[in-house]
Amino acid sequence: MKKYEYKVITIATSIPLGTKGYEKIAQEYETQLNLLGAEGWELVQRADGFFFFKREIPVE
Repeated sequence: MKKYEYKVITIATSIPLGTKGYEKIAQEYETQLNLLGAEGWELVQRADGFFFFKREIPVE
């Protein structure tokens, strides 16, 4: 049976000032999500500013 561990985070961003501001926020999200993905975390859901991740725990 597979086992998982979970992680809940918020991603702090700067306040957007027009279109370029939104692009900067998108890049901040992308950077943080790619770092978590490289650690094996998979995004499960996003709600109310929270990001929920899971990754499988290796069975010994």
